[in-house]
Amino acid sequence: MKEKTNWGGQEYELEWINSIETASKNITQIYGFLFTSDNKLCIVNPKRSWRLPGGGIEKGEDWKQALIREADEEADIELYEDSIKLIGQIKVTPLSKNCTKKEHYLLRAVGKIKNIKEQTIDIAEGIINERKFIAPEEFLKYCKWGKIGEVQLKKALEFLSRLSNSNSLA
Repeated sequence: MKEKTNWGGQEYELEWINSIETASKNITQIYGFLFTSDNKLCIVNPKRSWRLPGGGIEKGEDWKQALIREADEEADIELYEDSIKLIGQIKVTPLSKNCTKKEHYLLRAVGKIKNIKEQTIDIAEGIINERKFIAPEEFLKYCKWGKIGEVQLKKALEFLSRLSNSNSLA
């Protein structure tokens, strides 16, 4: 599925890719659909707008380490490491002629929250982020991600169902 969007005054084409086997070397970010034991979805608001916890992958990190770190820094949550699974990726192609960004990929994962901690200052933002735990059906009300968002949420809920039926979580 493909969709056009405008972000920061630039136009992009977004393409949802179910497979994670064909990911480009140019992966810039990882964001997670992270669920509590009662299947509430964690979202954060670092100044601009509501979104999933996540962010950039730092040098020396793999995608899973980056998601674990970002979830802790932004939302003050700990994850069950064995619950974290990739669900797909978004290929981002700049369409604006004056855009300095290159084609890149954003990974999406799903996981279960092990512990919700008292909130602290997000070192990247210098503030305590707003954090909510919402019913999954409320996601698109907070995160206006269009059709691509609908596809991601559907995929995340499919994986959540598998995780919930797994015996690997306490």
